[in-house]
Amino acid sequence: MSNEQKSQEQQGQEAGAGQAEKHQQLSQQLSEQLSQQEGRQQNQQQAGQDVDGLANKKPEELTPEELRLMADTMPGEGPGD
Repeated sequence: MSNEQKSQEQQGQEAGAGQAEKHQQLSQQLSEQLSQQEGRQQNQQQAGQDVDGLANKKPEELTPEELRLMADTMPGEGPGD
């Protein structure tokens, strides 16, 4: 094998190693972005559950204060309309 062929082969190997390193960096960035996105989705779900604490209660389980709060925020005929 001539020196020129050896040089070209070495350059090809170096280029392949550089591409593999770039591929690994991109894969790591994507996995970090996905984990961040999953964390945001979980936070949004938890925030949604925190906002409506009365959503899973049956009407007979509500306290008089909770009933008043719901009545004040419901549309219809009343003092706020």
